[in-house]
Amino acid sequence: MKKIISLILLVLVPASFAFAADVTLEELKSQITELQDEVLKMSRRVDKNEVHRIKDKVDIGVELRTRVDSISYKDVRALPAMGNDMMGLWLRGYMINTDADGNPANATESWDTNNNGFNDAFDPFAANSVYGQELYQFITDLAANPDVTGAMMTNPEITSWMGTAEVQTAIGNMMTNYGASQMEAAMMVYMQDMLSSTTLSATQLQMMKTLFSNMKPRKYDHNNSSLFTNRLRIRLNSRVNDKLSFAGRLVMNKVWSDASDVQWMDGSYKSMYLDGNAGSVPTDDKLHVERAYFVYKNEIGDLGWHFSFGRRPSTFGPGKENSEYATLGGSPLSHIIQWQFDGASLQFDFENLLEFLPGSFIKICYGKGFESGWGSSNAMAANNGLIASPEVDDVEFLGVIVKFYDDDQYKLWYNFARGFGVTDGFTGAAVMPFTVVGQNTDLSADGSYDEYQITPNYSGSSSRLEATAEVGDMEWHSLLAQGETFGFSWFTSFAMSKSHPDGRSRSAMYQFMDMDRMLGSKDSKTGTSVWVGVATPEIPLTGGKFGFEYNQGSKYWVSMTAAEDDLVGSKLAVRGKVYDVYYHQPIVGDRLFATIGYQHFDYEYTGSGSYLGAPKKIEDATAFDTMMAVTDKVDKVYASFTYRY
Repeated sequence: MKKIISLILLVLVPASFAFAADVTLEELKSQITELQDEVLKMSRRVDKNEVHRIKDKVDIGVELRTRVDSISYKDVRALPAMGNDMMGLWLRGYMINTDADGNPANATESWDTNNNGFNDAFDPFAANSVYGQELYQFITDLAANPDVTGAMMTNPEITSWMGTAEVQTAIGNMMTNYGASQMEAAMMVYMQDMLSSTTLSATQLQMMKTLFSNMKPRKYDHNNSSLFTNRLRIRLNSRVNDKLSFAGRLVMNKVWSDASDVQWMDGSYKSMYLDGNAGSVPTDDKLHVERAYFVYKNEIGDLGWHFSFGRRPSTFGPGKENSEYATLGGSPLSHIIQWQFDGASLQFDFENLLEFLPGSFIKICYGKGFESGWGSSNAMAANNGLIASPEVDDVEFLGVIVKFYDDDQYKLWYNFARGFGVTDGFTGAAVMPFTVVGQNTDLSADGSYDEYQITPNYSGSSSRLEATAEVGDMEWHSLLAQGETFGFSWFTSFAMSKSHPDGRSRSAMYQFMDMDRMLGSKDSKTGTSVWVGVATPEIPLTGGKFGFEYNQGSKYWVSMTAAEDDLVGSKLAVRGKVYDVYYHQPIVGDRLFATIGYQHFDYEYTGSGSYLGAPKKIEDATAFDTMMAVTDKVDKVYASFTYRY
């Protein structure tokens, strides 16, 4: 409209010159000024009407939170220095000299001056040895371990290899050069053979696991004194009438100075860019559609009902009100589900039929976790039963939410959910430290590979993530009670997860990492979690509120809460204990408020949040378990300002 008015002005001004030749310059200036004033008045009226029409259709709300976190990781477990540098040299091709003959005079590689096959850093007799004595002692300990030697000597592939004349000669030379026993020499020669290439046979892969499983991880602390984030939420609500409405929310969750939504893989969901957590894990400045759905309501007599389709309000559900300092609109109980998905729901309201159960309803929810027929390697889905390329179907979720009671003071909820045909992954992206490709040379149908090719990712290229196989079903149950007593807002929640394994991952990476089965087992495993919290009434003088929360998860506890708002990772997914204390201070009511808080994470088992791989006690974790760093304890202090209107 402004452009149209400007064009009219552009036409009228020259026209005034053409048809008012007798007008003086001063009169012309006066006419132009009057015309500009009139245009401004018209523009204001037009803007006001346009805004009015927009607001008649859509209500817009804005929330901006600026937050700083200071995070201290304690006793992080990771590969020991020897194992880390061994992996690095091996992947670069500088660990083993395949042309070595034991004669230094014939040395052809500057990094193997003794010409005995090992990089000088791992040669106990090299002048510049770093890990030579440590490696030799490690092999000596392996040779004295009957579990390791028994596995070697009963493996047909290894015994056949050891029987060749070339290997026997190499073993003899190693015994002479190192003063090693026959078993020690055999292990050193086998290690040379295994690490001479980044392509491993299935047997070599198992021995690689044995090698690193007998190393102790190193421990270290890591601190990030200040990590700043901005989270912008734009709420969109539209109501046609009392029966039909729309709700949506756009989210930007940005780390200060970050400009990428793909991160280095650290083994946790927060390092993967997925449909389920996009916009929940801080990355760059993109706006994501977190929610977008319509609701149609109607009644059958006294029975109210409604149905809804779209991107579901499946994060920040019941249980999160105190920490968020808000009345929330998510529908699944946040103890078990904080994961964005697309789907539908059908709800029946009983409060007019059952007056003794105010606020009661039952909601049936459906969602899609993975679409196999679009944009994936399984897009031509069925594969007609091919052994080497099995069919991967869609992952579908069904949930039932029951609110038994809600009189505005006390509430009682129950949530059931089940994932059918859960796959070993979801569509997304991450930067992998290395990639593993499997070769099924004999087309075996058991999901295993005969060879594994490991390639380092030195360029930092991002990789597409997607499912390779179905691994079973997962089910969840959660019971939540909430209330307000003497001004204290409290809640208590109990949750259970149960796996129903059926199949194994065909991802060569997951097989390499021993993460190819649900909770590392062919048998069903049950996990439990408790979560309690309380917030005080408004404090005199300040008007602020203190809050405290505690949650504890068992060894096999699994939740779908990777979209929880936490830089460390979902606290509700922790297999261990989490303590959370916070204080909300209103500045302009609840329109602008400050929050300070402290969290302590005490992990007891590995793999929190993942349904793949067997959990292990943190103190029992080996170097193999910590190829991707494993966190033991985390202390976090945070502070934020939130504008909400």
